[in-house]
Amino acid sequence: RALGPGAEPLLRALSEARPPAELGALLCNLSQSPEGRQTLLERSGCAVRRMLALLRWPEVEMRRGVVGALRNCCFQHGK
Repeated sequence: RALGPGAEPLLRALSEARPPAELGALLCNLSQSPEGRQTLLERSGCAVRRMLALLRWPEVEMRRGVVGALRNCCFQHGK
């Protein structure tokens, strides 16, 4: 939400049965900014739970992007 309406389609794509192949890279890029990490780590969004499910995805590009996004989220400091 901090990133505006541009983040909403990405977060919705996480819950699709077959997310687009580019989603992993987009999530990794999104998680590089503090606002992006905050958006992904919102408790009500469940984005982390959905990303964890994508770690078993058969496409390597998706898994790499999700691992990068989760790694970047580890750098978010609580206030």
